[in-house]
Amino acid sequence: MPRLRFLVSYLVFLYLFAVLAHAQAHGNSIQDHPTGSAVSNAGVPVLPNPSAVALNGPWKFRTGDSPKVTGSQIPLWAQTNFDDSGWQDYTIDPKHSAVTAAEAIQAGELPGWQSHGHPGYTGYAWYRIRFQPPPDADSQALLMPQYVDEAYEVYLNGRRIGGLGSLDGWHLHYPPQPKLFSIPVTALKGGQAITLAVRVWSANSDALPSEHNLDGGLRGLPLFGPSGLLYIFRQSVQDPTSQGNLFDITAYAAVGILCLFLFFFSRRQREYLWAGVSLTGLAVVAAGTAIRGAQQASIPSEAAYAVLVVAYCLGFFALPLAAMYLLGVPRALWRRANYVIFAVLATPLLVWFGLSLGLLPATAFLDRVNSMSLLPYLPFIALLLAIAADGLRTLGRKAWLLLTPGLLWACYLILFELVVASSGRFVLAADLLAACVPLAVLIIFLMRFTEQQRENVRLVDDTRQAQEVQQVLLPEELPQIAGLTIESEYRPAREVGGDFFQIVPQPTDGSVLIVVGDVTGKGLQAGMLVALIVGAIRTQAETSSDPLRVLQALNRRLCGRGHAHATCLALRIEPDGSATLANAGHLPPYLNGKELQIEGALPLGMLEGAEFSVTQFQLAPGDRLMLLSDGIAEAHDKHGQLFGFERIQAMLQKPITAAAIATAAQNFGQEDDISVLSVTRIADMKGVTT
Repeated sequence: MPRLRFLVSYLVFLYLFAVLAHAQAHGNSIQDHPTGSAVSNAGVPVLPNPSAVALNGPWKFRTGDSPKVTGSQIPLWAQTNFDDSGWQDYTIDPKHSAVTAAEAIQAGELPGWQSHGHPGYTGYAWYRIRFQPPPDADSQALLMPQYVDEAYEVYLNGRRIGGLGSLDGWHLHYPPQPKLFSIPVTALKGGQAITLAVRVWSANSDALPSEHNLDGGLRGLPLFGPSGLLYIFRQSVQDPTSQGNLFDITAYAAVGILCLFLFFFSRRQREYLWAGVSLTGLAVVAAGTAIRGAQQASIPSEAAYAVLVVAYCLGFFALPLAAMYLLGVPRALWRRANYVIFAVLATPLLVWFGLSLGLLPATAFLDRVNSMSLLPYLPFIALLLAIAADGLRTLGRKAWLLLTPGLLWACYLILFELVVASSGRFVLAADLLAACVPLAVLIIFLMRFTEQQRENVRLVDDTRQAQEVQQVLLPEELPQIAGLTIESEYRPAREVGGDFFQIVPQPTDGSVLIVVGDVTGKGLQAGMLVALIVGAIRTQAETSSDPLRVLQALNRRLCGRGHAHATCLALRIEPDGSATLANAGHLPPYLNGKELQIEGALPLGMLEGAEFSVTQFQLAPGDRLMLLSDGIAEAHDKHGQLFGFERIQAMLQKPITAAAIATAAQNFGQEDDISVLSVTRIADMKGVTT
């Protein structure tokens, strides 16, 4: 119960944090945008007032990359005295000759070079423009637009003043974001014209035939003006995707981590594992989407998209498995179908990732593969419906509660795709449905975890009772047998052991029947089998103490009981020291430190009518017979080295107690039940007492 209270407190804290963060994000998203004053065209001198001018053009434009200049780090096409008269005249927004700073900020995405006479072109391109700064201007800056495909460098009078992303070597680009670059004071003095050059790189994915043919290069208007004013303009640019859905991210991540935490304590409950993987993966998808659309993001889009692809694949791969184990229908058919659908679902993602990295060409075939990204959702949804139907058939009405998260998620997808995505309405309702999915999972799993904890308490109680029963069945005080000294030591590997021994004196003729054995398995099941065998030994000993008949009777009781198998050794010692031993797959005993030679035989319960080896020998006064279980030889240390029969043989070469042998094996590294029974014949014989 303390663990459960901790888990509930943890969840409440995270949900309160998520709600507050969601409210804060929602409040920030409705702030008004500040507006700027009207200014003149960028091609004429800027008036000396605190205004910003939109650099609409005309620019000079050329595809390709600048050749390197020997002995100079400045590209040829960035130099001030470079002749660009042969380049293409380029106006970023040809529909408007005069654009104010406020209009430039609110313009959104404009057509790129693909709609300016270069359809399907990707790679490098350059923009150049010359303009006159205001006289005696100081503290001026350049605000690059939010939308540029994809990475760029800015040169002013042949000097690099900044950029976004990496254009050389391994190309990297960042989410769309406005960047503010300070203009050196030396460039503003003397009233000289400024030469601005922009080097741009566009990814292969922009050349797909199915794209809108609007991509490429500058897709917004750069602004030139006072630093303080441009800083305000930059802060005013609000990208709805940059807010992210912090509530959903926190909720899915919190419940996902909690499910993995529950799996840590209940390893057999695979639904905890797969639900945790799925919810955590979907939380990372939401977080990755927010990062890719966030302004001022410091993570390259390639890295964010790689994490997004992995999380997306894990989230959707684990979802059918979670439903399967939650509904109790983990069938091989559903697993195989999930593998196939997962492969189909991941293919468009990998294709788009390869196009973004430039590893794949923008061919029509790959464009068709990429355009089919929504088709795999149909078999995916069909698989979930099939698993749900199988769960309803198996569990009946109980399955409806377990289907609640899936139903909520389906309602969210339908509402989002049919209403929110098209009209932008009912956003709050969609958010509430999305947030209810992890909450429903949490409620179900907490109910199951609480039920499992009660079951564990009942199991511990049953184990304790089984241990008490076993203590009653195994003799705590050994009977006193005239002519024999008997020692025993029993060390179970768990609370309930699988080794057993019985010592049954026969008052009628003074003999004693000794039976030792080891059942397969450990724990409660092995303990119950021991109880069955001990009861059968006691019953058989009332009619006959012949070792062979005892083993045959035990074999009949165990055959047909599934995996109820046991090795066993039955020994009868007469008052004169003559001994008869019958063996059913048990380790041979040691007589005076040497292994007794006996024939092998099958364990009990393996075969109806099995034959067991019988050996007769004589115990002389002073002889010592040591009966051991395989838990001693199979003990191994942390390096995996076995205790082994050689150590046993060496220990038995000198007088040693049963407790000393058991302790040596246990300290070496116990893995199985350990039992030792020592029988020594003494000279005097005075009858039998129990």
